[in-house]
Amino acid sequence: MTLDIMRAILVLLKQRLPQLEVTFFPEQPERFHLNHPLGAVLLSFARSRFGDIQDVGMVFQPRVLHFTLTLVMRQLNGNDGAIAVLDTLRQAIGGFMPPDCRRALWLIDEVFLGQSEGLWQYALTVATETWFVQDWPQDALPRPREGMTKTENNEVVYGEVSLQR
Repeated sequence: MTLDIMRAILVLLKQRLPQLEVTFFPEQPERFHLNHPLGAVLLSFARSRFGDIQDVGMVFQPRVLHFTLTLVMRQLNGNDGAIAVLDTLRQAIGGFMPPDCRRALWLIDEVFLGQSEGLWQYALTVATETWFVQDWPQDALPRPREGMTKTENNEVVYGEVSLQR
């Protein structure tokens, strides 16, 4: 699920920022070398925070996922500079609804990471919310309680929330 969300973010950003390299954050950042003439957006998964367990007879809780978009640019100012691209990046990502999420991406913060060897770096952190639902075989699901029903597709529905497995 997390990788599906990340892949959807990459697709969006490649469409909205075609002038840049858009990819996952490198697994060996110390070996990263910017080959693109303008810059890159590097996506990483930062963390999850889990909310209170909902009382539905199983572990079911909100999960807020945080992602970091690291902008690496060769120029600071001007139309192709980090400041202008950061504005475009913010507008492109804010409000995007990733798959399997219950809330569109919202902005958390952005921070100047520094300048090194002519490369300007900023990090934009965004978040979205989804649900964590424990794995249970369908026949082991609790009997329906008030507000909980089961559809003909064996989907559990609690109020307006659908638990798909």
